[in-house]
Amino acid sequence: MKRLIIILTFTGLIFFNACDPFEDYFINLKMEQQFQLVGIGPNIEQQINFCLSDYDDYNDNADKIEQIKYLDAAYLTIDASENLSGDNMILKLYESNGSTLLFEYRLPSFVAADYRNKPLHIQLSQSDKDRLNQYLANHKINNCFKAILSVENVQSDNPLTLFFLNAKIEFVAELKLKP
Repeated sequence: MKRLIIILTFTGLIFFNACDPFEDYFINLKMEQQFQLVGIGPNIEQQINFCLSDYDDYNDNADKIEQIKYLDAAYLTIDASENLSGDNMILKLYESNGSTLLFEYRLPSFVAADYRNKPLHIQLSQSDKDRLNQYLANHKINNCFKAILSVENVQSDNPLTLFFLNAKIEFVAELKLKP
């Protein structure tokens, strides 16, 4: 009788704590984009186009994706003119058509060196996140973006009038996958 109770208890524990084969699972899609802004001022800017299909994690799971949800974004300075600063650092993300703005992030009083080893967390409003997630909802069609990074009224200690900023923007999205 004791053995039967132990076997039934053990079987019950396995049955109730086992993995559900019908449960969704999630992975993070990390999308890095490098910018190389160069110019004589007063503003420097670069535009890049990218698609979800540029990333292996998306391609490897494209047929299993049920939903894509924006999670977070960050900015990091890789290299810059000596003591590069500006009145505003602006990041804009558009739908692939280039005319529908998904979000605009502004950082007043930008100093490039402040973000060389410490990423800047790009905090979006809830309406920006909702707009971005609505665009991602139809990811099979709407999987491309246009991003513009700019710095206004740029200054540096560089004796040349040529300013440069090499930076990286990292977007993280969550992929909800079918079992």
